[in-house]
Amino acid sequence: MILSSKKQLFLDDHVIAAANNVRRVIHPARKHPSNPVLWDGHVYGSVIQDAGKYRMWYQCGRAVCYAESEDGIRWKKPALDVCRIEGRNTNVLLARRETAQQAGRVACSEPGPLFPYFYELFGVHKDLRDNDPARRYKMGYLSDDRSYSGPHEDPFHKGQRRGLGVAASPDGIHWQVVKDWATDAICDGGTHWMFDEGRGKYILYGRTKYIPPEVARAWGLNGLPTVPMSPEWHAFVKETVWGRAVARAESADFLQWDVTQGGKAPVVMADDAQDRPGTEIYALHVFPYESLFIGLVKVWHRTPDGGPLDIELAVSHDSVNFTRVGDRTAFIPVGDAGEWDRFNQSVSTNPPIAVGDELRFYYSGRTARHSPYRGKDTGAIGSGVGIATIPRDRFVSLAASFDGGQILTKLLRLSGPRLHLNAKSDFGEILIEVLDQAGQMVRRSKPVRTDSLDITVDWEQSSTSGFEGPVVLRITLKNAHLFAIWSS
Repeated sequence: MILSSKKQLFLDDHVIAAANNVRRVIHPARKHPSNPVLWDGHVYGSVIQDAGKYRMWYQCGRAVCYAESEDGIRWKKPALDVCRIEGRNTNVLLARRETAQQAGRVACSEPGPLFPYFYELFGVHKDLRDNDPARRYKMGYLSDDRSYSGPHEDPFHKGQRRGLGVAASPDGIHWQVVKDWATDAICDGGTHWMFDEGRGKYILYGRTKYIPPEVARAWGLNGLPTVPMSPEWHAFVKETVWGRAVARAESADFLQWDVTQGGKAPVVMADDAQDRPGTEIYALHVFPYESLFIGLVKVWHRTPDGGPLDIELAVSHDSVNFTRVGDRTAFIPVGDAGEWDRFNQSVSTNPPIAVGDELRFYYSGRTARHSPYRGKDTGAIGSGVGIATIPRDRFVSLAASFDGGQILTKLLRLSGPRLHLNAKSDFGEILIEVLDQAGQMVRRSKPVRTDSLDITVDWEQSSTSGFEGPVVLRITLKNAHLFAIWSS
């Protein structure tokens, strides 16, 4: 394994051969003090930096709305003439065709782009790979025909056809339908995608229905459960679990997908036996980051009172096989009483935006519980967009206290003479020993006692051997966190 300038993070044990007295710590993102930065909408949508500004496309009713910002914090809703309502310019870009007849819904009362099957926005991306400037921006959305009868009926929604709709625009403002049904492989909201440079493909992660057999047995969906639960909870689980899961499809152009039939795309994430009975995997957003793929998993901790939907972490090294991280502490938790993001989080379909040494995640929260819920502890269906941030690379650390912990890496070949750490050891220390293939120490570092996103390791003068061949790193932590390693 090569340790290069692409950082190795510690969301899993990919580079670790052994560890002792070390724990994996998830570092939840910090919510911005200006949250929510936009109200009355949610990112089922995207936020990108484009043409010197931040641009946001977000869901507003059964329509797509647009906002702009110079700094990504203070947002304006421009008055555009694309969709006029009662003679006024608005920030609405498109709406479902029949919304003009639906009271309380966004509707274009004057000619505008009305999409016949639009139901929910997935997101927008700027496509520099397409040679057609009229398709520079592409939008993915849930197409939903609820009066359908035919060969493309969704296997999980009788009388409906559901799938990925694609629209295109030269400027991100003026949109036209390209394909109502690019693929039927996904069946509901919360669909995300990324572009995998290694494969040269767009990878779609969308809703399907699947309950792993071991989960069905453990939860007693067809008999008695094998995990402890009360009769009341067992009855609740059997009655309500729908089997939300995530399927995967690939495309070179965002229009022609390798799987097009409903219910046939391979499942890449579903609930498992570690989850509390009743849990469902609502969505998965994946983005390439340094040497791996990071997944933001929307998890519905379903309970009789609705239960929260928060964002957890997952990791993959091939965009197909995923591991959920650590003890599954929420990365973007729901807010406490009094907060705007009280019950239900969603993340935007775009990678985090780097602002200096900070990674910025745009997400939306809601004041209402997920239905069905008939109790009093819920608000009106209000939603907004907020920001959560972490310092660069600091998703997860390996940590130890003063009694010390130790990590042995797998055999590594360093691509350069310098070893770098992202670490916090300002009230402790980190020591690194370089071992050859026979297990003999050939180099020892000076103690690292600092908190920095980029620490170049200094070596003892007596250590003269280099990194000529494959080596093992023995890393000792004392009251310290280690987030990433790389070489240059």
